[in-house]
Amino acid sequence: MREDKPPHATIGFGEFVVLAAALLATQAFAVDAMLPALPTIVRELIVANANHGQWVVTAYVVGVGLGQLFWGVLSDRFGRRPVLIGGLILYVVAAAACALTQSFIALLGWRVLHGLAAASAVVTRSVIRDLYSGRTMARVMSLTFVIFLMVPTVAPSIGQLILLLAPWRFVFIVFALFAAVIATWRCCVCPRHCIRSSAFR
Repeated sequence: MREDKPPHATIGFGEFVVLAAALLATQAFAVDAMLPALPTIVRELIVANANHGQWVVTAYVVGVGLGQLFWGVLSDRFGRRPVLIGGLILYVVAAAACALTQSFIALLGWRVLHGLAAASAVVTRSVIRDLYSGRTMARVMSLTFVIFLMVPTVAPSIGQLILLLAPWRFVFIVFALFAAVIATWRCCVCPRHCIRSSAFR
């Protein structure tokens, strides 16, 4: 039996899928959209070896890998909603700090934190499993990943467009704005039950 709206939800099936996909997209977007900016970052932050510009991506991936270890545990303890919103807030702070940094070493440090924050998106899969089961859960997962897989295709073009209109720092500002919009959306529509309800444990 298909379930078009999750229990206690305040949003419909379609909006939930888009929201879940947007949460997952924060991870890939923060890598692919900034790739066109790497040569400019290396030049403006005076990095001696141009190949070291790739460390900006490496630092982020390290953060994502480390974050996978604890976000799920935190969400089991404190609930899905506060952990997701906390991760998004940290994502906004880290992205904004990347935009403001004047040092390549500091940028790498903030990118690790950026990756740690982005890893909180893994909790989205737990939310889907909490709310749906069987064929409906498979449908939600499939639709979510269709949208998610489009991000690596369009993100570099978005990054290049930003660079045509503004300095490289605005790429990170867009990251921060993207996460801020999702956090606001999440606060407004996410079921309050996900604070501590057993359905979200």
